[in-house]
Amino acid sequence: MQQEKNRNPLRFHANGKLLLSGEYLVLYGAKALAVPLRLGQNLEINEHSGADFQWKATHPKGDWFEARFTPQLELLHTNDKAKAAKLKEILTEAGKLAKSSIGFSGLTVNTHLQFAPEWGWGSSSTLISNISRWMAVDPYKLLEKTFGGSGYDIACATNQSPLFYSVTNKQPKTEETVFASPFRNKLWVVYLNRKQSSAEAIRRHTKTNNITPSLIQRISEISEQMSTETSESNFRKLIAEHELLIGHFTGIEPVQSRLFSDFPGQVKSLGAWGGDFVLALSETSADETKKYFQTKGLNILFNLTDIILDTNHAT
Repeated sequence: MQQEKNRNPLRFHANGKLLLSGEYLVLYGAKALAVPLRLGQNLEINEHSGADFQWKATHPKGDWFEARFTPQLELLHTNDKAKAAKLKEILTEAGKLAKSSIGFSGLTVNTHLQFAPEWGWGSSSTLISNISRWMAVDPYKLLEKTFGGSGYDIACATNQSPLFYSVTNKQPKTEETVFASPFRNKLWVVYLNRKQSSAEAIRRHTKTNNITPSLIQRISEISEQMSTETSESNFRKLIAEHELLIGHFTGIEPVQSRLFSDFPGQVKSLGAWGGDFVLALSETSADETKKYFQTKGLNILFNLTDIILDTNHAT
């Protein structure tokens, strides 16, 4: 068994993420409202006595993935060839972006994802963020070379408070904002028990020609208003309008009319429509809200106040 040698390992942490507004259209210049999460992914790098390069990933239920490579990143052993191939791609692309040569010989990398990978809270983006800081490369460029996407999740990975995110001329822009609504404790994040591929959803639903400047502008305005709105009824109207606009753009029926027509409040899709989580503004108590979703077989739900990372408004 190879022994770890360094007493001061390198350690990195990246936050998970949720996109509260601007899904799909953030790719076309709309301003999105995003929040970093308290849970994320840790990465630790140790030296060991051998020459190979080892990687071990865990999540809340235990071991997730492991691989062993040569210093040149040739695969020696793994329990998941697809993940090993993707990891090699990420490390190779990061190496190309790095200003100095990166050596992998005699290193052990341990990662721990603090949430279930199927939740879509940023298992990929937190990995990209941590590797980018380790290898001193631009995380947005590394994301573009590997997974693609708007990059809002990369912004959330290292920000400590809610933010506006937009892309102009392929350049990401991040603005710190507030999201301290007096009714924030009535907002729930509910898992729909199915993982949705954001990349596939983007390809499927952005082939239309109905992206107009007025649509981009209105979604941006809704994002800004959602951030500072103090009226619960007005906030409900904002997310209902957002759902109608994105529903028209994608050609998908909004999730509330499709799955939660009897819900006492307002429901909004989060991220790629059709999977992952929804945001629910509930008119009932916490116990009644939980009971409503549990009767539909949806047992994983969180109050937004409990999971959002907001150092400006600690709760």
